[in-house]
Amino acid sequence: MADFHSLLSVFRDATAPPNSTKSNGPAAQRSTASNGAMHLNDDTSINESQDVALTSKTDASYSASVVKNSIERLLRIHSIRKSTASTTKPDANCNDRDSVHIAICATIVQEFPHEMLWKKWIDETGGNISIDPSTSDSGEKKSIKTSAELYIHAKKPEGVQSEWLKSKTLPITHRPDWNDVRIIRAMLSLLDAALKDVNTTHILFCTESCVPVVTLREAALSLLLDEPCLWEEDGDASSTKQKANGVHIGWDRSYVDCYDRNSSRCSRFDEHNCWGHLRDSIPAEAIYKALPGWCLLSRKHAQHILDLPNQLNNMNLWPAFEKVWAPEEVYFPTALNICGLMDEVVKRAVTHSEWDHKAVNLQDRAHPLCYDGQFSDELVCRVRGEGCLFLRKMKQSIDVEVWQNIVICHVMITKGQLILVAVRNEVETGNMAEVEITIETISITAESFDSSRRHGDDSRRYGSDRYRNDEPHWRR
Repeated sequence: MADFHSLLSVFRDATAPPNSTKSNGPAAQRSTASNGAMHLNDDTSINESQDVALTSKTDASYSASVVKNSIERLLRIHSIRKSTASTTKPDANCNDRDSVHIAICATIVQEFPHEMLWKKWIDETGGNISIDPSTSDSGEKKSIKTSAELYIHAKKPEGVQSEWLKSKTLPITHRPDWNDVRIIRAMLSLLDAALKDVNTTHILFCTESCVPVVTLREAALSLLLDEPCLWEEDGDASSTKQKANGVHIGWDRSYVDCYDRNSSRCSRFDEHNCWGHLRDSIPAEAIYKALPGWCLLSRKHAQHILDLPNQLNNMNLWPAFEKVWAPEEVYFPTALNICGLMDEVVKRAVTHSEWDHKAVNLQDRAHPLCYDGQFSDELVCRVRGEGCLFLRKMKQSIDVEVWQNIVICHVMITKGQLILVAVRNEVETGNMAEVEITIETISITAESFDSSRRHGDDSRRYGSDRYRNDEPHWRR
């Protein structure tokens, strides 16, 4: 009889309007804690009649068994809703949206070598884009404003020197170490801060070594249409000549290049160090891993992740990841799946990272390749061609003028000289855009892109048969 009542309760929640589904835990008050996730207040506890084993070293209220039972219930609810749902309808408010505002959420130690580059990207590469949404009844081009803001979580905020960076840095810090669950807490704090701005539509996770390889306008267009930013002969991707007719604008898409345990990308290392450590807290079929872990979330999905404790007996999910290797790579795609949102996730990486799987030194295999001294038009063109909008890992600062010439003005760099093939100065005159083109050669000292580093082994990313499943699976 108890099983019947449990099944009936699940069915009722599954068929009820989404906003009427209540938390399946005790009626505890929630507070927005410093990590950006929801926590119990000190005076709230689980019903004393429950036999609960508290299993977290960092969260005294966490119980793996209670969380797992809650997740299993959620998965059943999502399954019922999916099987009974009719065709998915676009958000009724989509046509009313007229701006893209990207929150750049960076986790750093204290240095931010690309400060001036990001400042220029935010201040000077935004503006309006024009596209033809298939959802428009008017058949007219839709003008969408693009903008961005920077949010920083610093491990050592006292070491941040720039006044501009200080103004972007969160007032709290979790002081995460490498491969530490506190990275998740830092990212949740960034999410919470970004969503406080009602204009935020998308959230990008990154580190101090990330740089954009597209303009803000191009990034917004790529996210809305799920299209790569290829360099075209007719110029900027935000041009009114952009062929977006009939393409649905997806405001709620998240971009997470993730896989489950049935994927050929899942290695024995994953099975042991990710799925294995989570088996007491999360059903195996609910777990996903993202490579790279620095993903991009829509506002809708980010809010669902922050609200997830409401569905888990008011417990946080992050304590389950204390022993997981690269916990942030597993946390966010898994949380999206638990929330029943995986069908809305585009499995595409928007941040390029590459690993050298042939490196003899295990430490070298654990970190992505560094592109210091390799920034060139060839590298940028390749990264953009993969569908990526950002590049990692550039630990040393890049000359902002060189970055601008390549990313904004489409410049070719060859060894010993920089050839400025087209500087486009767009002058708005009514509905027309005049384009001035100049050609100039500037002598510089720049190393050409080393093509031997272009592809080590893409099987880690694409699940190729070249992947040796008997080898460890490394990440950073």
